[in-house]
Amino acid sequence: PFEDALKNQTTWPFLNKATSIECTSPLLSRAADWTIIEELSTQPWYQGELSRKEAEQLLKKCGDFLVRKSTTNPGSYVLTGLHNGQAKHLLLVDPEGT
Repeated sequence: PFEDALKNQTTWPFLNKATSIECTSPLLSRAADWTIIEELSTQPWYQGELSRKEAEQLLKKCGDFLVRKSTTNPGSYVLTGLHNGQAKHLLLVDPEGT
């Protein structure tokens, strides 16, 4: 549930530093980005690019959550969940703050 995600703040295995490619090649960088997007799209909680309002409409009961591409911060992802009847939106950042 969403409450556990708030408490634990663990990273997903495919979004950790090990999967990023440390190089200056834009082709390799784009390939790494594509792999992450491809892996995300197979997850039932990933909804792609949605606005806050659209995301909130998908949440029905306390504990429901989803991950979406941010519409206001290009390249960023947001964890949206329903907690105590209220929608919460958490911008996901890597340990280095990007």
